[in-house]
Amino acid sequence: MAASHKIQIWSQHVLLGEHTWRVLRTSYRENYQWQSVDCVLTNVNSVCAVGGASLSRNFNDLRVVVVHQEKPTLLEAKSFGAAEAYKFFLQTLLTPVAQGQERLIKLIVPLAKGYIVRSDIIPIRLHDCLLVEQIISFAKPLQRYESETTPIVFLDKDDISLPAIFTAAAACILVRPVPQADLENVSSELDEELNNRLSFPWIIPEIARQRTLVLVEANSSHPGDGLGLYTAAAALGISLVVLDNAGHWIGSPDNAHICEAFIPTRLTIPPERDMTDHILASLRAYGKPVDGIVTFADNFWPHVAEAAKVVGLPTASPESFRTATNKYLTSIFAGHQAYHASSLAQAISVAQEHDLPYPLIVKPCGGWSSEGVHRVDSRSALEDAVSAIIASRHGPEFVIEPYCDGPEVDVNLVLQDGELLFFEVCDDLPKSADVNGPSFGSLTNFHELGSVYPSNLPEAEIQLLRETFLAMLLSLGLRSGVMHLEGRIENSAVEYTTKDGVMVLSPRASGGHRTPKAWLIEINPRPLGMTGSQIIESTYGIDYWGLALLSAVGDKTRVRALARPFLKGPQYTSMMVFIPADFPSSCEGIFDSDDICADLIARRPDLEAFISKCGCLVKRGQHVPHPSSGRNTFLAYFNVFSRDSREEALNIAKQVREAVRYTFI
Repeated sequence: MAASHKIQIWSQHVLLGEHTWRVLRTSYRENYQWQSVDCVLTNVNSVCAVGGASLSRNFNDLRVVVVHQEKPTLLEAKSFGAAEAYKFFLQTLLTPVAQGQERLIKLIVPLAKGYIVRSDIIPIRLHDCLLVEQIISFAKPLQRYESETTPIVFLDKDDISLPAIFTAAAACILVRPVPQADLENVSSELDEELNNRLSFPWIIPEIARQRTLVLVEANSSHPGDGLGLYTAAAALGISLVVLDNAGHWIGSPDNAHICEAFIPTRLTIPPERDMTDHILASLRAYGKPVDGIVTFADNFWPHVAEAAKVVGLPTASPESFRTATNKYLTSIFAGHQAYHASSLAQAISVAQEHDLPYPLIVKPCGGWSSEGVHRVDSRSALEDAVSAIIASRHGPEFVIEPYCDGPEVDVNLVLQDGELLFFEVCDDLPKSADVNGPSFGSLTNFHELGSVYPSNLPEAEIQLLRETFLAMLLSLGLRSGVMHLEGRIENSAVEYTTKDGVMVLSPRASGGHRTPKAWLIEINPRPLGMTGSQIIESTYGIDYWGLALLSAVGDKTRVRALARPFLKGPQYTSMMVFIPADFPSSCEGIFDSDDICADLIARRPDLEAFISKCGCLVKRGQHVPHPSSGRNTFLAYFNVFSRDSREEALNIAKQVREAVRYTFI
């Protein structure tokens, strides 16, 4: 074991704190691209707290001195390599801890020569790791590492350079304090977790170059909605050229750092016939080479594909996207007995002429977020459903098709040149319009309420979904990208029942002899929504939005690398709890509460440890459409999890939903 070194931190002539530090151990696996180096900081004197804003304000006034063999040496910030590394080191030193307390820091040092797949990959893969208190990445986008393949061994050195270790590292982990723990055992446990989470090629040998991607439709109505897509692009070294309507917030000078260029482009919902011409005009106006063009607005895909073909960028055919993004064409493609209409009179005529049996599903051909989707059990319900479709948002055309009462699922696939790289299924709990769905006041449509990861369907039915839906995508000509499909299992061996107020999948009481069938509801040639993708990222370690961007620019090496889940599979059972807007129709619809999530955690701190991420999506004073208007609006979401069981995850979700408080006026 290396000798301890003393560290002092000063502000002018005031000693703020004193620590000793030593290298505890180093660890590596022959087949992996990295090693870990453990440093232990031990508090010698109590620290005068200097945190948060005051640290930033006094950053340049602080001096860090290493005392070795009675000889003091000043540590300079630049000697740590990345500014983030030095700041992390200072924050750790200045965090108040008890005298004599030891803190373990684990640094991840790349061994292979090459480029990091994305600069924030280690924090992404370590999210919700039980032993991690904080993790900081020191990597820059497309950073190249020149490390030798021989591991660095520090233990036998007496003149260890702490900045040299930080400079060599790609990331640093502050390990969660464990009372009366053996630090070496804790470090060993964390190494096993790192082996599980980082056992994929996150350093690639081939050149990773900056790429330029055209994004049609900014994919975020307001910066408060989150910048996940833009964060991923920056971490991947992808420059975005954004096409959207004039006046969009992303085009303001204050947001110039978010994308390389913003080009005002006429985009309408539903799309107008000349949208392709508008896209091509904007590409000409940009006038520089681009590596790809993409959209995450489903209805825009046929036009984007047409533009891509004109300028010679890789794409599936416009016809493939037209079928995939039109609910009627998708239903016919899937072999359903579906009918097309664009008025109430046509709908009644179709129902009478073909003697359609109830229940039926009515939904707009160009819809999204389950808006305008209704279960119809009678002639009067058919009239109500058609009247509720908002033509200004989704167009006047709608599809009438049979209702499948089997368990509903979300199916997500990552494809590259027809090869399935990653596949997962989650269970969508029954919605308010399902026969066995919950009753949520005024909600009578298919509003999302909760999704559980991974699915608890029988393995044979999961395999059926994989084979059926993959074959459909390939036959449609969709061979690369991230695909989000929704479906059900007709004649499933299981069904939803209620146990202690929680919906669970149980063996079907009757009809179990029938052959299960994968029933396609819709195809979305894009990742599931940004908040929904977060739970995939934390559960499996895979960021769908980053993969979609890489696929769009043809970066196949990084797609393959980043489509690899944790070695041991999902790290827990998780559930996304949607809090839908639901209030009496007598209200004006003005949200009259503060942050729903912060309020719940303040009242129920016992639930906080089971919440991976959450977000309040509305603000006090905001007008929220009533569900009867045909708009599906979420107030908040909570991604909850259990490391022990699916049952516990469902119970936590139930507690969260019951504990949420909000008011409308």
